[in-house]
Formats: sequence, structure tokens, C-alpha cells
Amino acid sequence: MLEGNDDLEIRIHPPLFPEDRAQIAAFLGSRGLSWDEDPDYSVVMLRKGRIVGSGSLFGRIVKGLAVDESLAGEGLMVRILSELEAEAARRGIVRPFIFTSPSNRAIFESLGYRLVGEAPGAAVLLEKGDGILRWCASLRGLASSALSGGTVPGKSAAATQPVAALVMNCNPFTLGHLHLVRTAASLSSRVFLFVVSEEASSFPYATRLRLVREGTAGFPNVIVVPGREYMVSRATFPTYFLKDRAGKTAEIHARLDVDIFGRHIAPAVGAMRRFIGEEPYSEVTAIYNRVMKEWLPSYGIEVVEIPRLADRGGVAVSASTVRRFIQEGRLEKARDIVPRSTWDYLVSEEAAPVLARIAASDGRH
Repeated sequence: MLEGNDDLEIRIHPPLFPEDRAQIAAFLGSRGLSWDEDPDYSVVMLRKGRIVGSGSLFGRIVKGLAVDESLAGEGLMVRILSELEAEAARRGIVRPFIFTSPSNRAIFESLGYRLVGEAPGAAVLLEKGDGILRWCASLRGLASSALSGGTVPGKSAAATQPVAALVMNCNPFTLGHLHLVRTAASLSSRVFLFVVSEEASSFPYATRLRLVREGTAGFPNVIVVPGREYMVSRATFPTYFLKDRAGKTAEIHARLDVDIFGRHIAPAVGAMRRFIGEEPYSEVTAIYNRVMKEWLPSYGIEVVEIPRLADRGGVAVSASTVRRFIQEGRLEKARDIVPRSTWDYLVSEEAAPVLARIAASDGRH
């Protein structure tokens, strides 16, 4: 769709043709920006046929928002953002995110956006409204309720330990995850176990959350918390779900996610430790672990890395191994590396469609 006014033209995508993609990518690349994948909706401004501004909507995230430096002050960025916000509203999105460079922070804060987190010198994530503050308020209430409800295990050694946090995808929940939870629970007064909520995994979020709750039911000081878009999500850490994108971008995203956790989430639940599992397989997750170890101490949070549980052959137990067994038609081999609750699900009628999709896929997630 085209709209014109004098020498300024607004072009709306989709459709997004290869030549459009190439032109927008070149414009963004000249400004140190890029797309991880094709957007849902894009707005491009042209003057005399040349791109002078662009912005795109990826779900609820605004990315690639840039304007030609020679036209700064003409209000083009505000106009592009207004178009994107209007489209977001039509899609039922009331609190869009903006992923942008730190130099643009003041502009968007003046338009009602609030800083969620930053990777210093590289990127900032802002949100329209106060969603992060509302969620953290609910987390503080949960932490207070857990304390008054007696989830601290009496006068045991764990009761004298700090509050800790775990963040897990659990795709699906395995004995390796259980080992990590058991270790954290034995060394913590309370453990807040956040389950990644992004629907980018083989097993649906509701299923993953349920299996975690069932698998950890025997630990009274473990509080399972439904994750939100503020941790390991397409907003905070998109390369986590693009396992072949390890590198500088993954490090920036990891730094952003770590800042949000240290700035907002850990203080809300009183966490002074974060437990992580050793990562022998995924390069992106290994980058994430390294960034956590480097940066979380600056927020007053100790990082404790736990070696992976290994099977009888010395191979680390992992959810990816379970999925590989499913792909290979050897589901029975998964029985030895998952808790009973996970196994019961895997052999249920409910799991059949999920297992069929995994068997037909060739990816990690």
C-alpha cells in the first residue's frame, strides 16, 4: 500500500518482496541495525524514491526503527512509530516493546516508553507503560506469601541460605533439570523457578509448566513461577531461539536479559543467587552462562554453575536427547532420563500430536 504527500512517501509492508527486503536491509545495515527474521509489519518512508526511515513490528516488538540523520528533527521517527503503534493496537497489543540503540532512549521515553533493560553501549529495550513494574509488584507479593506460608524448610541448613532463582525452558523436564532443582533447593532457603513462557519450543508452554510443577512437587521450598516476556523471550533474548546465531548479537541479547533479571526480577523476589546448569551442547546457552557469570555479581547476585547430570555412559542428560530419541523413534530410551511424571505424559494420548511434530522436525526446539 502506498500513501504519498509531496516528495514524502509512506510504504506499508506486507507484502514484502525480495527487492523491498534488500533495500530495507541495506538502509538498516548502514546504521548498524539488522533483522533476525522477516517482520509481521513494516513502515518505510521514502523521499524522492530513497529510503529515509523505517520501522518494523515483530509480534509486540518494534525493531529496525531508524531515520536518515540528515532528516533528524522532522518528526519522521514519531510518525513511523505512530503507524506501528496503531497496527499493534489493531492486533490487540497494548504494551509494545522497542528494541533500539541507547542514543534513541530519550526520544522514546518522551513518548511514554519506559526502560526495561539495557546492554550498555549496544542496545536498550523499552516498553510502553509499566508492565515490568506491575509484574515485579506481583512477584514481591508472591515472595511475601511464600515466606509467610512457611515454604522455608524449618531450621534446616537450607533455611540459613540465601534465596535463589532458576530459569528453565524444560523442553521437556528431565532428570537433569530435577538434579539442578534438587541441588538448588538443598543450598537455598527458597528457590524461585521461572519457566520460560515463549512458545518457541517443541513442547507447549502449558505442558512444560505443568511437568515442572509435577516434577518438583516434592520440594517445599521451590516456588514454580510462570515466566513472562521479560526473561529469555523473543523480546529480551531472540537469539536464544535461533541456535545458529551465536556470536556478538547473542552476547548483546544475553547482556540485555541479564540486566533485566538483575535490575528488576531478582530484587522483586529477593534472590541473591542464580543457579545455572553447565552447558556442553548449545553455543548460545554457553554464551548466556558466561555473560551471567561475568555480570550478575555486579548486581549482588552470586552465580552457581552445577555440572550436568550424566547417564551411565557419561553423556550429559538433556532435553535435546529426549527429543532426539523421539525423532529416531526410540521413545523407550527416554524412560531412563526423565522423571515418572514426564514419562507418563510422553506415553499419553495427549502427547501424541506433540511427539508427531517432533518426529517430523529437524531442529533443536
